[in-house]
Amino acid sequence: DWSTFGTDLARSVRQLHEIDVQDLNGLADLTWYRGGSLQDCVDWVSMAFERCYGLVDESVGIPALEHLWRDALSLPGSSAPAVWLHGDLKPSNLLVRDGRFHAMIDFGCLSVGYPDAEHATVWDLPSAARESYWHDSEITEPTWLHARAWAILVAVSGISYYWETFPEFAAECLARLDHVMSDALTR
Repeated sequence: DWSTFGTDLARSVRQLHEIDVQDLNGLADLTWYRGGSLQDCVDWVSMAFERCYGLVDESVGIPALEHLWRDALSLPGSSAPAVWLHGDLKPSNLLVRDGRFHAMIDFGCLSVGYPDAEHATVWDLPSAARESYWHDSEITEPTWLHARAWAILVAVSGISYYWETFPEFAAECLARLDHVMSDALTR
């Protein structure tokens, strides 16, 4: 039940984000780019887009995806407080038991920062999970659009970097972009 999965994932992410961060001064080593600003990624993401134009089929819609990315850049930066982030909520780090979301694993990217990128994982899931996550996560529209931009950022950088060396991951990134485009057309 993908709808229930999305609801359960949203609840677990919200619980992680509610854990008190306390004093950020002592946590400087626990920050990284996925907890920061989209603006900080512009240069290298622009290069990733350029490489994608030469790698992927026209049907992927790289110009439209780049437009969605740039639209998110024009939004004000995140106003959310810094929170604990799992940092890598890809499907292979989400466990299921008896057909339901059960746990997050692999906290190797545990960090502190803005929550926007954390929500990007929903574009790796079926639309029913994404919809229930959106409704149950209580995030704002700008945060959702930032999260979508993070989903695009990770996918185009993954495609451009791993196209030849890790084609399975590049295929996951292409699937993510397909979900982003489908979602953008219906939202």
